[in-house]
Amino acid sequence: MNYEYLLLPRLEIQSANAQSTWWLINAAPVMAANLFAHQLGRRVGVFPQAVGIVHHHAQLLGERFYGKLHPQQRRGAVFINSDDYSSKNKYALSLQPTATCHLVLSLLLAFDSKDGLPSVNKIDGFLAQARLAGGQIIQHGPIKVLSSEQEVKNVLRGGHWLIERMDLMTDGDPLDALIAACGKPKSNESATDVSQLSNSWLTPTTLGYASVTDFAKRGGVRENYPHAYAEPLVGLVQYVTPRAWGERPLPLWRGYWPQSDVFIVTQQENHS
Repeated sequence: MNYEYLLLPRLEIQSANAQSTWWLINAAPVMAANLFAHQLGRRVGVFPQAVGIVHHHAQLLGERFYGKLHPQQRRGAVFINSDDYSSKNKYALSLQPTATCHLVLSLLLAFDSKDGLPSVNKIDGFLAQARLAGGQIIQHGPIKVLSSEQEVKNVLRGGHWLIERMDLMTDGDPLDALIAACGKPKSNESATDVSQLSNSWLTPTTLGYASVTDFAKRGGVRENYPHAYAEPLVGLVQYVTPRAWGERPLPLWRGYWPQSDVFIVTQQENHS
């Protein structure tokens, strides 16, 4: 497929969700960035076929005590029912565990050249009201139209690509492999194969969801679509500089359904 590209440079995102799952905090919103690109397509009328994520900066919101991060917490201010209140104090709203962060990301949107590119003015209008991972986009650089992969590489020289490293979870138990990969970095940035990149700056994050109930229309949900309860699917991603990435193909994420009850985002092209 031939692509044309739009670069959304240096999106400054305020108070984005950093709680990727109930047990995992990070500043790598891969799933959120892909769904953001899908929502952009719904609003402007042309859907991106893939999205590249470039990390520039992240600040987890919290304090450190004795070497541990304690995320900033917020109490709700809206009464829904008596379950909102603490069981120990009937006058205090319950605390909902949260973790947030400020982010600076650039997103590279790849469009099928047959579809053409959406209006930059429409995208500017969308960004003025959009959120990414629940965070408000407070400013961004001028949107750039790029016609080729080489032009993208010429422009994107700073930051870190977010790339998929599922190859590090294929031997033995995936959870054991994930923990081992994050705890034992090694260096080999001169290699040309992705699997031989330096195994540093790795982080686990949500790369999909698997439903645990049937899809059905339910009360108390947004919009009138079928919903299902789901469990997150956690994988490994890595921060890699454009220089270390070199002349490899652009690391673009694509969402797809490998089966009717599973949705994932991946950089693997050989899927159906």
